[in-house]
Amino acid sequence: MAPTNTYTQVIESPVAPARLFKAIVLDSHNLLPKLIPDTFESIEIVEGDSIAVGSVMKINFPKGHHNKYIKHRIDELDVDTLYYKYTITESDVPDCKYEYIFEAAAGSGSIFKVTTHFSLKEGVEIDEEKINFKKAKLRKYFKIVEEYLVANPKAYA
Repeated sequence: MAPTNTYTQVIESPVAPARLFKAIVLDSHNLLPKLIPDTFESIEIVEGDSIAVGSVMKINFPKGHHNKYIKHRIDELDVDTLYYKYTITESDVPDCKYEYIFEAAAGSGSIFKVTTHFSLKEGVEIDEEKINFKKAKLRKYFKIVEEYLVANPKAYA
């Protein structure tokens, strides 16, 4: 079995952690296709009946995206500690897990930490350029959600 690789990304935000958690985790299936339709055509719950541990979500991408869709299973979800962990179950990256942690920042705002754990097939090297691209894409999507929440202070309050 290939070794697990890990990288962490930290993003600071002026938005309260609970609002970010609600938008990015609990309502992503509604919000992301609305805010970023050129990337997220739709997101649906295909197993389970809510955002809960064990539920599976299917993220559909628009035509021309390198994946038609991916699926992920919710492994852990704690609304009190603002913690979320999921595993990609169908994708071009085998055995990929994500952990989201939303914390209060000193003063005000929040810190969003994303840790990615992934394994590569035997003989495949880590592509730092691809990792940096994925980090930049995540930051871009995060900032779009953040801008929406700043412009709509009652949303997810």
